[in-house]
Amino acid sequence: MSKRILWKDAWQAITHSLGRFIAIFLLMAVSAFALIGLKITGPDMRQTATSFFAQHHLADTTITSNYGLDSRDRQIIRQQKSVKQVDFGYLQDSTIDQTKRALRIFSQTNGVSSWQTVSGHLPRHDNEIAVSYLLKGKYHIGQWITLKQAGSLKHRQFKIVGFVRSSEYLDRSDIGQTTVGTGQLSGVAVVKKSAFKTGTAYAIARITYNKTAKMNPYSTRYTNYVEKQQQLKKTLNRHGKTKQQKLERQLKAAQQQLAQATQQAAVLQQTNTAGNSALIQQAAALKKQQAKLKQLGTPTYTLSDRTENPGYAIYRSNAERVDILANVFPVLLFAIAALVSLTTMTRFVEEERIQIGTLKALGYSNADVAKKFALFSLLASSAGVALGAWGGFMILPKIIFKAYAANSTLSGFQIHFSWALLLTTWLIAILCTTGAALWALHRDLKAKPAALLLPKPPKGGSRILLERWHWLWNRLSFNYKVTMRNLFRYKSRALMTIFGVAGCTGLLVMGFGIRDSLSGISNIEYSRIIKYDLIAVQNSNSTAKQQRQLKNELNGKSVKRHTGVYFEQLTKKAGDDDATQSISLIVPNNEKNFKQYFAVKNRQTKKTLKLPQDGVIISEKLARLLNAKKGSSIKLKDASGKWRTMKVAGIMEMYIGHYVLMSPQAYQKIFHQSYQTNAQLITLKKGAKLQQESQRLMATGAVKGINQNVNNQRTIDNIMGSLNRVMIILIGLAALLALVVIYNLSNINIEERMRELSTIKVLGFYDQEVTLYIYRETIILSVIGILLGYLVGIGLHRFIILSLPPANAMFDPTMTLTNFIVSALIPAVITAGVAMAMHRKIRSVDMLDALSSVD
Repeated sequence: MSKRILWKDAWQAITHSLGRFIAIFLLMAVSAFALIGLKITGPDMRQTATSFFAQHHLADTTITSNYGLDSRDRQIIRQQKSVKQVDFGYLQDSTIDQTKRALRIFSQTNGVSSWQTVSGHLPRHDNEIAVSYLLKGKYHIGQWITLKQAGSLKHRQFKIVGFVRSSEYLDRSDIGQTTVGTGQLSGVAVVKKSAFKTGTAYAIARITYNKTAKMNPYSTRYTNYVEKQQQLKKTLNRHGKTKQQKLERQLKAAQQQLAQATQQAAVLQQTNTAGNSALIQQAAALKKQQAKLKQLGTPTYTLSDRTENPGYAIYRSNAERVDILANVFPVLLFAIAALVSLTTMTRFVEEERIQIGTLKALGYSNADVAKKFALFSLLASSAGVALGAWGGFMILPKIIFKAYAANSTLSGFQIHFSWALLLTTWLIAILCTTGAALWALHRDLKAKPAALLLPKPPKGGSRILLERWHWLWNRLSFNYKVTMRNLFRYKSRALMTIFGVAGCTGLLVMGFGIRDSLSGISNIEYSRIIKYDLIAVQNSNSTAKQQRQLKNELNGKSVKRHTGVYFEQLTKKAGDDDATQSISLIVPNNEKNFKQYFAVKNRQTKKTLKLPQDGVIISEKLARLLNAKKGSSIKLKDASGKWRTMKVAGIMEMYIGHYVLMSPQAYQKIFHQSYQTNAQLITLKKGAKLQQESQRLMATGAVKGINQNVNNQRTIDNIMGSLNRVMIILIGLAALLALVVIYNLSNINIEERMRELSTIKVLGFYDQEVTLYIYRETIILSVIGILLGYLVGIGLHRFIILSLPPANAMFDPTMTLTNFIVSALIPAVITAGVAMAMHRKIRSVDMLDALSSVD
């Protein structure tokens, strides 16, 4: 039997049902675009970073010491069996003369953590410098700059010969803190190693390990391996104790020499003997040496892994946030698409019922009959997946990366292709369309040809529950009675509409809800909760004169108020990736005054929390990470490496960062040492310039570091802005899906009931009444779908805001009324627009032809 007519009929089905074909095509395209785009973006972002790190041989570990790295330190580091390469270098923090910009100037490295040249070239002479490309708009190649603090550098004046990108500094806004200028770094720079004075102790060691070269830097295996190398710190600390004993002997000898020189100077001054000036200079030099040794204190070593590089952990967190969205958003999209595709293909099969019967009567097999539907669905879904996959692989990852790259210095985004992901998406699409068509077809294929050649009898009417409520039913008009009966008569079609609209509305509520949760977080954090402008951490070895200068500055015209606190950074490994969390400990000396700087409240109850005498108050996100609640005991590591056990007395509202607050009495019980302040919380007067005030505070010499809220706020705004841009993309996809779903369901509804519509039009109904006759049902079902979508959206929003934020942040769980209004307006406007399009279609149909007998 010839099959050519079957193939011809199958191809003609596409042109005859072009609207249905396009609807399935768009459904699959949108779903594939979201699934592939979101699933591939996270791996693309990580691979881009991995390639960048490998290209520049980013150090696995860096080591610094307050005394520098002497020859014995270097020998200990080189002797480690796991070490592949070590580079010892210098660094110097300095402000550029006549500006507030502070630079961290590094010596060029030899193969480890190399610099990428953006323009110009790396320094070739001792008086040349290449600065961060982020400062390109403020300086130009060929310009000479003068450094205010030369320190260990040979020169103060340097010629800019290039702009570079550091492989260690990935954050655009939060580069780090310093002890010069305003206390905040404005950028980094690089000079030749020979530009530093000979004999100066190395300031930093960069280490790469043999086994890490072939490891994924974002894998748990890599993290665990690098953490094992912390044993090196123990070896260095043992040498540090030896170094400390040697320094103590030097300090004691210096004190004796100072005493002798002072006595001799006093005698010479009385007798006015020659040589007095030389002895006075010697005494001054000994005093300077003594002060320096006291200021440096005990020799300490700091081992840092990549996660402590500015921007490294944030970038990793951003990629993981996309992975979370990829596990939620596309799943719901495909569920809605599958539902609508099932309805579409079921309707297609029902329309072809008589033709199916004819082909079976002519002797064609079930496989022959199914060819048309299989070809139709395969082509529609495959074409949709092809378009969606192209956008998912090529467009969406770039858009998302660009959103996140606003905060990162990483560039050169790498696009990767995944056959596994493409085939998985294609199989899901085939299952949603061809699978749905064959499932709808199997019932008709079981029927006898004689039964199929007769039109399918319409569904019989029946009494509905509403008719039993006579007080309501009798008040309804004829049109509304028909609408109510039809809603219950076509239950499957009604459920499809409800679930389709609910799914789209739920996605919109989730998207707008996350935008609500993101917006204004930094403003809430740094106006309603944290009310001070900066923390000035004091230098414990400052002189009496420096302390007086600090006191005068704190009482100056720019400072509105200030209060003393004890400030320390605690640490704890927590979260899904078991990363080290930085926790700010603040112990105020006066709790009443502290309320002017910090709002300590519980988010749910809105009650102010008092600092207890035997417990601590911790921030909400920290409590979640540690699974802690009121009454729990937690262990945190202090700056000296000791574990401190503390009881949780309350959980306070906080969105960014981890905080622990306690009273002086609790501090003395937990830390077993007397309480004394070491920092100042400072609120500036309106109009005061933060940078100038920071610079004046640092200039006193009594402050060793400043943490400005404006920098934290800028970083938060950048992170939230990136997430916000991603959510706009997802909201757009949800709106597009809503358009396709509502149009398709409305079109199916009208096509399926064309004879019914023709009948009532012949009976004398006007065009508007005919459209309303059927669209009342759509409106009612859409309203039900929107209300159900609210519940779906609220559930999705709650899940996302718990999963999406990075480990050191949480989102505001509240949702605004505007969110629900806009989420309802979008499907409502789409429904109205589709109604207008359907109204034109109804007007253009020949009703008498539609009523012609199909027998």
